[in-house]
Amino acid sequence: MLQKQLLGWMLLLVLTGVGCQNNEWASASTEEELSSQTYANKAATDATVNAYVDTSAYISSGFSFLNPSQIDKNRQAIGGSAYTEVYGFNIPEENRVRGIRWNTDDETTSIWRPQGIAGFTKDGVRYLLVSWYAKDDAEFKGSRITLIDISPSSGTYLTYRHMLLVQPDIPANTTAYSQYGSYAPLNVHAGGIAYFKGKIYLSSTNLGVRVFDLNKIIEVSTGDTTNDKCGKDANGNLFAFNYRYILPQVGYQKINNANPFSTVQVNEEGTELWTGQYYAGSADASIIPKVFGFPINASGILQNAGISEIAPKNSLFPDNHAHGIQGVFRKGNRTWLSCTGSPSNSYGSNARLARYTDGADDTVRYRWPYGAESLYYESQYGYLWSLTEYEPNAGAQNGSQVNRCIFAVDFSKYE
Repeated sequence: MLQKQLLGWMLLLVLTGVGCQNNEWASASTEEELSSQTYANKAATDATVNAYVDTSAYISSGFSFLNPSQIDKNRQAIGGSAYTEVYGFNIPEENRVRGIRWNTDDETTSIWRPQGIAGFTKDGVRYLLVSWYAKDDAEFKGSRITLIDISPSSGTYLTYRHMLLVQPDIPANTTAYSQYGSYAPLNVHAGGIAYFKGKIYLSSTNLGVRVFDLNKIIEVSTGDTTNDKCGKDANGNLFAFNYRYILPQVGYQKINNANPFSTVQVNEEGTELWTGQYYAGSADASIIPKVFGFPINASGILQNAGISEIAPKNSLFPDNHAHGIQGVFRKGNRTWLSCTGSPSNSYGSNARLARYTDGADDTVRYRWPYGAESLYYESQYGYLWSLTEYEPNAGAQNGSQVNRCIFAVDFSKYE
């Protein structure tokens, strides 16, 4: 009898949408029961991957290369508990493990917005990587990536450097700036990044993934001095607006029938690259957002075989699909999604971290900060990292409050 009463009470919670203090109940049948069954990923019948295209010829001569440990990091971030002061930071205190705030300029700038996050360890130093896209009057600068030292024992702890992302296609007749030869800004949304064996994979909204080699960072001799020039002039001088370093694209892979690519991340097993589709729940309610898993070989090439396709459920939306996917992380038969734009708020935020088990009728959802973007799992420490994008006076609810930070949670609380 007690068991039946308990089941009845659980059903009542589901039907009324009651949330608990720390997390939000999913309105589905129990996910834990479903996870014990075996669900094969639905074979992606339409998604395909083209062969890797090497675009590195434009940097094959006349350039010297650096790696992350050789980069002069010129900005200081802030660590500690202060990061919880940002708008809509609603994560239960017992789940928080790390927090980082940008310096004042980067925290409040309106012409750059952070999107993707990834990380790696080199020579005993832990790094985070964050991608940004330029907007408004700076849109011509394209996108950039930030290298941050997050090792507490390091002599450069919480220092960071922005690097401009560049590519070989030279635009014609630029009016906002002077464009020289050899390389040009990469004008993409930079919605997500993944790190795999020294390479960075950047989600390119309609193309697929663009690839960068972290051992091919180039120092720009005119860096920090010139804001309106880019490329290599006739005298061999390098320009990158006011950036001291550039990170050149070395290749790409076009992915068919799986766009838009709003985010990208390597699965926990290190065998697949997962992408997600962002569709808003209001404007795109009739579209079913999906996530795709692409096998990746030891050389870092996506394979055109064994591709997985999943359409996560989310009962917060009327059509029961996971709209607003900003970030994705995959482990085993489960996918974690950073989703924004929920029709309901949770402690000041319409974002959720949603956990979906293959074949389930719904996600299990958790409180997640307002404006949250991509996901990155740091397996050595069991940290799930994310970041928020909005500067003051931006976003639907932000007002004058700051909402731009990097944070990590205890992943075991969300498994």
